[in-house]
Amino acid sequence: MKRKICELIVILFFYLMQVSVARAISIADISPNWLIILPVFFGFFCGKNDGMFVGFFSGIMYDLFFSGLFGFTALVFVYIGYFSGFFYQKYEIREILIPLALVITADFGYGFISYIGNFLLYNRLNIGYFVSRFILPEVVYTALVSLVIYHPIHYICVLTAAGRNRKKKGLIDEGSI
Repeated sequence: MKRKICELIVILFFYLMQVSVARAISIADISPNWLIILPVFFGFFCGKNDGMFVGFFSGIMYDLFFSGLFGFTALVFVYIGYFSGFFYQKYEIREILIPLALVITADFGYGFISYIGNFLLYNRLNIGYFVSRFILPEVVYTALVSLVIYHPIHYICVLTAAGRNRKKKGLIDEGSI
C-alpha cells in the first residue's frame, strides 16, 4: 500500500511538472511529455502491474489537463506501461539505452496515435508537417528529460521495492510495516 501511495505522489509531482515547468522550459511551443516517462520507467523497473498502474493514473492526470477525449490517454499509457513491463528483469538496470529507446518509441507512438485521432480523422492529411513540427521535437525533448530523471526514478523504485522484498523473504514482520 505504501508503494502505491508513493507512486501516486510521484505521478502528482510529475503532473505538476507537466503543467508548470514544462511550459517554462518549452522551446518553440514544444515541451517534454513528463507523464509518458513514468509508465515506461515503472514498467521497466517494477514490472507490468506497476507500469499499468502508473500508466493509468498518469493518463488520467494527462487527460484532465491536455486531452479533449477523457480516457484515451489513460488507455494508451496503460498499454505503454504493460509493454515496458516485458523488459522487467531481462536487462541490466544500469543500461540506460533500453529505457531510453522505450521512451522514444512510446512518445512517438503516442504522438502518432494522437495525430490519427485528432487530425487524420478530420481530413488533415499533412502527416509530414505534423511529424516534423510536433512529434519528433517532442520525442527528442522527452528523451533528454528522461536521461536526467532516470536515476531518481530508479532510486524511488529501489526504495519502495526494498521493503516489499524483505517482507517476502521474511526479514520484516507484518506488524512493523
